[in-house]
Amino acid sequence: MADHNGARFDDLNWGRLNLVSAQDQVAGQHSWRVTYQQGDRVVKVACRALPEQGIPHGIDNDVSSALIDHYMSNGLPEDGEMVLAVSELLRLAGFHRNGKYREMLATSLDRLHTTSYEISGGWRDHPNRRWTTAKFHFIESLEYTHQGEAGNFDERSMLRLRLAGPLALSLRSGYTKPLNIEFMQSLSRPRTRIIFRLLDAMRYNPEDPDEIIDTYDVGLIEWADQCKLPNTRPDVIRRALEGPHEELLRRGYLRQVLLDGRGRKQRLHYEFAPEFTPVSPALLQRLRTHGVADGVSRQLVRLYTASVLMARVALFERLVASGALKVKKTSAHALVHLIKHPDQYPAATQGQVVRVVPPRERQSTTPPVEPAPDLTGEIRSRSPEEAATFTVKRLALLYGRQFSALELDQLRHLIRSGQLDAAPLLEQAHHRLATLDAQGFVSDLKVVLTQSLA
Repeated sequence: MADHNGARFDDLNWGRLNLVSAQDQVAGQHSWRVTYQQGDRVVKVACRALPEQGIPHGIDNDVSSALIDHYMSNGLPEDGEMVLAVSELLRLAGFHRNGKYREMLATSLDRLHTTSYEISGGWRDHPNRRWTTAKFHFIESLEYTHQGEAGNFDERSMLRLRLAGPLALSLRSGYTKPLNIEFMQSLSRPRTRIIFRLLDAMRYNPEDPDEIIDTYDVGLIEWADQCKLPNTRPDVIRRALEGPHEELLRRGYLRQVLLDGRGRKQRLHYEFAPEFTPVSPALLQRLRTHGVADGVSRQLVRLYTASVLMARVALFERLVASGALKVKKTSAHALVHLIKHPDQYPAATQGQVVRVVPPRERQSTTPPVEPAPDLTGEIRSRSPEEAATFTVKRLALLYGRQFSALELDQLRHLIRSGQLDAAPLLEQAHHRLATLDAQGFVSDLKVVLTQSLA
């Protein structure tokens, strides 16, 4: 799996609404509709899928989380579009790279592309502090390359897809939460992974994501709606939840699960393990730079919101830089003392504690163009497969839609097979973009690709 200590990002709208059913089989089910109360709001969510596809379920959760995280790591392009190899998406979703999983991935992408959602009163426009109605397909457009007539993915297949506009806008606005994807992918069943992702999202106050709860109470029937499980009989719902509860307790994510009441009025009480208190990777890294241990960071997150912690780290850094604060013991000790006793420090009570946006949230939506960076070392350290994937992704970022998915497929093949050297190609791509000769580079490379097909 990727780095970030397994902690990456999820969209808070998608995570809390859970638009992927936790059912294992959905034969014959091509729609669902739920209505529930959330505070003083009534939330209505509807899903309509093609009869031959069935509603999104199972591994569609893994695919959707991989695409959301990849979109964020790709610089949050404004048009919501991404280009990536099928083999890369398989890796990101935690799947094996064989024919069976390629076939499952193709089916999942088709479902996420053709299924329509309608959310009334439950989609958050967080920057404007408003609740909105949103209608979309998770994947708004989908294009991919393949061999033969069947349209099946192969080892060379490239994807070009565009995420739903409301989803891309939600992610770009920073309405996100950390998601331990590595832990999620280690869970044994799709149902458990879906319920873990939903529970993890429900820990956040949707109107103030800095607020994280340690316990969560919900009615059994309402929870079945949230999990998109058939809610006809309480005993059936309990049995469907038993396996996921057992694994999440055994793996240490949950401290306990209690069930109270009788019949359809039963309620679930979830208590989360302290070790799984979510911490923003950006905040964790900021505290690590001053020597604060991860365990201490998690304790701090349970006492203060992320924005307050970011602001106090920034205050600590300003005071040290200006000489107003002398570190006597260790930087970690001094920082933790300031966080817990801010009133003992200058400038802490002067209204200067402002929300510091984590670096991940303030990424530019378009990649900066650097004049011919030296990529030789980075490319040479990669396998041909990794070099090809890296090169295609970088070119797609730099040159947008000027290369088709078919051309990127061929380019990736030429690099993997050693017919093209990735390092000078990428350096040329950067250089000619910086010297305003982008169209010349595109034309020259298209000639090379055409000749290689002849």
